[in-house]
Amino acid sequence: MSDKPRPWQVLRRETIYDSPWVRLQRADVRLPDGSVIEGHHLLDYPRPAVSVVPVGDDGRLLLIEHYRFTTDTTGWEAPAGRVDEGEDLEQAAARELREETGYTAQRLEYLGQYHPANGSSNLTFHIYVGRGLERAGELTDTNEIMRVAWFTPAEVWAMIEANEIRDGLALTGLLWYLARDKMRG
Repeated sequence: MSDKPRPWQVLRRETIYDSPWVRLQRADVRLPDGSVIEGHHLLDYPRPAVSVVPVGDDGRLLLIEHYRFTTDTTGWEAPAGRVDEGEDLEQAAARELREETGYTAQRLEYLGQYHPANGSSNLTFHIYVGRGLERAGELTDTNEIMRVAWFTPAEVWAMIEANEIRDGLALTGLLWYLARDKMRG
């Protein structure tokens, strides 16, 4: 954090629920105008998440079909997951790619990070592009992944336009990669 004063001053913070995955906290904060918000709820994630946009030598993108019980939906996503204890970001990205696709990447290029819901959560997503993909075996995460398939960038754009890719982490990573790739074009 910077040394600049924070416009919102946290007066009190308490944990209401705690698990290895997420904490629910309640905070009282003073705003710049002096008013106080009591009981602002926020989700505290103890670990960040990573995602990999896997790009084949031919430019096609490797996506996973995933069932999400939380929304009762099936959709195409980029390989992703939480950073495990003791892992750095790149190790986690390489592990998720291998587990969810059966591929490894010779190179992982860091795209950047973002906060998907910074008004209510501190969750941080880190995005990588995987290049030099090599088949290393079968995917090992068969509880989550239904199938893996290759798509051209045009097919991915069409899926996005048709609202067929709805996962925020996948959308952000794919759009970020596709926009950057187009700009470098």
